[in-house]
Amino acid sequence: MHCGGKMSSKSIEVPVLGQVLRLNCPEEQHDSLRQAAKELDLRVSEMKERTGILQLDRVLAVVALNLSYELMQEKQKNISIENVLKTRIEQLDHSLDTILTPKSHS
Repeated sequence: MHCGGKMSSKSIEVPVLGQVLRLNCPEEQHDSLRQAAKELDLRVSEMKERTGILQLDRVLAVVALNLSYELMQEKQKNISIENVLKTRIEQLDHSLDTILTPKSHS
């Protein structure tokens, strides 16, 4: 989700955290952006309830930190999956080489 890019961007108004943000965004991303805004609103209100913190900037800092952490976890997960796949593919390549390389008859 990259808003403000050079693709055929169209202006969109997104209500988030009690204010309306006006953004330029490719039209096919509008629904996802609205969904993301709803998700953020939800996370902020849940965090307020759970922690009892009332100052929006502090709540936002905690929510942002959580999101950042989750993003890091996802990246780590993807790296692990990529590494496993790479290893498997190398093993397959090796097996295929072994099968396809004709044995030298001496």
